[in-house]
Amino acid sequence: MTSKHKIHTKLKLFFTLFLATLMLPAMTAEAGDPKQDTVIIELNNNSKIVIVTKSRADLAGLENYDINQMIKDLNAQLSDSVEYMEISDGKAYVNDDDEVEIKDWKINDDEVRIKLGGVEVDVDPDDVDDWDEDDWEDRKKVTYEADRVDRTSHHFNIDIGLNNWLDDGEFPDANNSPYSVKPFGSWYVGLNSINRTWVGGPMFLEWGLGINWYNWKLEDADYIIEEGSERIEFNQVPNTISGQKSKLTASYINASVVPMFDFSRGRRKITSIESGGVKIKKYSRKGFRFGVGGYAGYRIGSHTKYVFKDGGNKEKDKERDNFYLENFRYGLRAQVGWKGVELFATYDLNEVFSPNRGPLDVDGNNTKLQAVSFGITL
Repeated sequence: MTSKHKIHTKLKLFFTLFLATLMLPAMTAEAGDPKQDTVIIELNNNSKIVIVTKSRADLAGLENYDINQMIKDLNAQLSDSVEYMEISDGKAYVNDDDEVEIKDWKINDDEVRIKLGGVEVDVDPDDVDDWDEDDWEDRKKVTYEADRVDRTSHHFNIDIGLNNWLDDGEFPDANNSPYSVKPFGSWYVGLNSINRTWVGGPMFLEWGLGINWYNWKLEDADYIIEEGSERIEFNQVPNTISGQKSKLTASYINASVVPMFDFSRGRRKITSIESGGVKIKKYSRKGFRFGVGGYAGYRIGSHTKYVFKDGGNKEKDKERDNFYLENFRYGLRAQVGWKGVELFATYDLNEVFSPNRGPLDVDGNNTKLQAVSFGITL
């Protein structure tokens, strides 16, 4: 018997095992029930497919399964050394509607793949040239759940939130300090290239590089941020000037490592839509997850921006300097997620400004401002 012949024989047997496993609850619950329906399909080479269902309605329900994809997956993993194989996630082959098989795409030099967060778009320029609106009406859509977890996967995400700074554990506005920051409008933005490595069980390790921007917008726009001879200063402007916006921006390149506990163990819901030369996949996480880790970064830029009106005319001043900002930052990062929503919070353990270079408080004492941020990850 040839190796190819053995493989096809095993494939049919494994397919039989899968279908039997799929209907096992029905077999167990209705053992001995004379109303049980059994279908036996005789194949060549003395092979059989046995389907056991509770009723004819259940048998009709098998039409919703992509049998072709099952066989393809089995055949892709089958070898002479494999004696037994189990498909534990039958939902992975359930079609949303009568439109079934979506062919696998292989990206070559002429094709483009864009992945942002939980959305992946593949585009074949050659096919897109012939695409029209009718192709979208004939789109194919499949939704399934995936249990398979890659040892390491890569994704790109965006952090969007708010930032502030703490002075000895308190927000500056508690003391009506001139360096008080607007609680809404001081935006934190981060772009991150993250790898997710499965360690074992529910534990994953998220690690990678990113760049972020702090934007500290002052509560009172009549104060301008200036670099003094010895420290950063927040000086009030003359009465003839009406401040509109006053902020300090700093950007950092960072490395981060965050151990995560994902109690869904990486399971995802995947919706795949194909039309012409465009294929869109949407990945939605399932279950609850959380983690706490650390990061370290290096400052790559900083500037102040002051917008004001002088004599009715709107003016804008922008200055680039270091403003006594610390070149290095390091701190703690916390993440918590539920299904498709993930929140983050960061806390810098270092001071924003170099020692004894920060602003003076209302009593004339040195401050030790530390940056904090929180928001949502896309």
